[in-house]
Amino acid sequence: MVAQQKTPPLRLLRAFCLAARHSSFKDAADRLSLTPSAVSHQVKELEEQLGVLLFERRTRAVVLTPTGKQLLEDLEPVLESLSAAIARIAQGPAARRRLSVVMPPFFASELFAPLLPDFHQRHPSIDLHIDTSNPRPEQHPHYSDLSVILASQAPDDPNLTAFRLMPLQLVAVAAPSVVASMAEKRGGRMFDNQTLIMHRHFRTDIWDHWAGRVGLELKRLKNVVEFDNMNAVGRATERGAGIALMPELVCAPWFERGSLVRIGGLELDSSEAYYLVARRADMERPEVDVFTHWMVEQFQVAA
Repeated sequence: MVAQQKTPPLRLLRAFCLAARHSSFKDAADRLSLTPSAVSHQVKELEEQLGVLLFERRTRAVVLTPTGKQLLEDLEPVLESLSAAIARIAQGPAARRRLSVVMPPFFASELFAPLLPDFHQRHPSIDLHIDTSNPRPEQHPHYSDLSVILASQAPDDPNLTAFRLMPLQLVAVAAPSVVASMAEKRGGRMFDNQTLIMHRHFRTDIWDHWAGRVGLELKRLKNVVEFDNMNAVGRATERGAGIALMPELVCAPWFERGSLVRIGGLELDSSEAYYLVARRADMERPEVDVFTHWMVEQFQVAA
């Protein structure tokens, strides 16, 4: 009689999936409220139980082996189904429901947060956990119910449902005092002796395309400053630190206050757009359904 393989504990499987998705024991540890060392030990324990190597340990990251990739592909849907089943049992019809949503930090703070009272007024029994730890989410993470991602097209995954919300239209902005100093200049000369404030997580080709379109030569600039947070880009720019390229919709609050001014003629229509993404199976959950409809109502712009 062949001995039956004992199923590893759920805690080890969850630790493996998170570490695999983030390619990092540290990021997995943050999700699990553990130390990176504890996650590393859990993954090692799982490898020993299965008798296989799941990760290649490198200096700054961990990389899945072919066996690890196969396990992740097979395991994630199982864990997601288990979580959904437990949630359905734990939450009765009148119980409070909880949604986890991943979105870019500036989308959350400048676009989503101001409209949050409207959502809670309509759906007071739904609690939200908003995760903004990834400055530029490009794929739907397995640990989240929904996500707002920035991509050139909807995810090519039959297990996911995606709703296109709004295009990424970029505009050049600066504080009124900076714009006044550029009044007599045109084209690329507008940037003479100015500081260019950049968001690190824009695709490199966006910067190249924009610079070529406006005739910007980097040698004309005084300085270049990079931030990995769009809020920091906006705050520095409104204080007169330089000229920034920012999403038009994100700038709306600054435009209304008069602290930032749009520089005409320097717009850039990106091929990217924001998409709201959820697992197809989760769309049957009432809380996912109502949140999706509300997000589409608030943020969808016709293509």
